[in-house]
Amino acid sequence: MNFTDSVMARLSARGLILPNDLPKPAGAYDPYRLWQGTGYLAAQVPGYGPDNFPGRLGAELTIAEGRAAAARAALNAIGRLHQALSGLDRLEGLLHVAGHVASMDDFWEQPEVLDGASELLADVLGDRGRHSRTAFPVPRLPKNVSIELEITFAYHEA
Repeated sequence: MNFTDSVMARLSARGLILPNDLPKPAGAYDPYRLWQGTGYLAAQVPGYGPDNFPGRLGAELTIAEGRAAAARAALNAIGRLHQALSGLDRLEGLLHVAGHVASMDDFWEQPEVLDGASELLADVLGDRGRHSRTAFPVPRLPKNVSIELEITFAYHEA
């Protein structure tokens, strides 16, 4: 079984599938860039609208909802990796995840919220999903999304 098939099997075992309708970029930029073995995913979000955990942690959202939003953003990121690399077999591994969490001033649990993304990435991608991470609290994110993930990854050329 190739790596892409094993990822699909791990997703299926969790009752998940790769989304076909990935959120479109919110502006005039590419959703990913590949450059000499290093790739960059821009602003992976849970989605837009009322069913995608809009708002701020500590106000409209609980930690559990934030973790779910982060996991959904991570699932979308896996879908974007699949798109960028025409499958996942060329993925060597994630390098770094920068997580932005829309938060109230008195909310300090951004790392716990982003664990929803990190745990899904490691569970589904195995060792290739391990990564370093930075958590940024922000007062608001574009389009009222709660979570944005920026992901840097390594891949091998076709």
